[in-house]
Amino acid sequence: MEKTQQLQMVPTDKISPCPYQCRYTYSIENLQQLVQSIKHNGILQPLTATKTEEGYQLISGHRRLMAAQVLKLPEVPVIVMEKSREDIAVLCAVENLHREDLNFFEQAMAIKLLIDQLGLTQAQAGERLALTQSAVANKLKLLNMSQPDRELMLKANLTERHARAVLRLPQEKQSKAIGHIIKHNLNVTQTDSYIETLLDRKPKRKTIIKIKDVRIFSNTITNALKIMKNAGFAPKFEEKITENAAEYRIVIPLKKE
Repeated sequence: MEKTQQLQMVPTDKISPCPYQCRYTYSIENLQQLVQSIKHNGILQPLTATKTEEGYQLISGHRRLMAAQVLKLPEVPVIVMEKSREDIAVLCAVENLHREDLNFFEQAMAIKLLIDQLGLTQAQAGERLALTQSAVANKLKLLNMSQPDRELMLKANLTERHARAVLRLPQEKQSKAIGHIIKHNLNVTQTDSYIETLLDRKPKRKTIIKIKDVRIFSNTITNALKIMKNAGFAPKFEEKITENAAEYRIVIPLKKE
């Protein structure tokens, strides 16, 4: 049976932020625009929250709540939902994954928060978010990138596919690669090719045999002849040594003696 939902006017100071929120910074410009919109038109889309012993815990509508606080609105419209802790965590994660204003690193953090808070496996998280286990794993890998490199990528408007390509490199090489990608304005295909060249750039080791005297090969030939004789063959061997070269002529019969 569907749990009840009620639209209520709730005191602004009674609403607590959602603990599963993955965004900690907001664009001041965008927030100011929202403040002006709410000032002239009101809050057109209600917030969602659940009732708690202390008041209300927000599920969605963090920017609207912040704008309301800036405007010092005494109350805001809220759809009050009866949801469990797990339900709230999943709803927050789903909302974060579909928000256009969240970057791909923040979306990955939303999944990580869900997994950490509820103690889920990647497969279990995928089931709740309608994602495959591999999709969840790929998202989480994005968090392996250092914070400075994440900021560098976002500032340059690089994509998630750019990030995945860079993450194929050891971490100590990622910053330099990102700088190259930005400098040369590489698209995803070009970035993949560039990363491939970095991965294949390891020099191949050549086996070097140090030989001081070429006559060592003569000993090898002599030993080979002895083995053939012991096996019942009678090879004919002629050796001619000159000032500049050593010449060997070997005739090996196809049948034993």
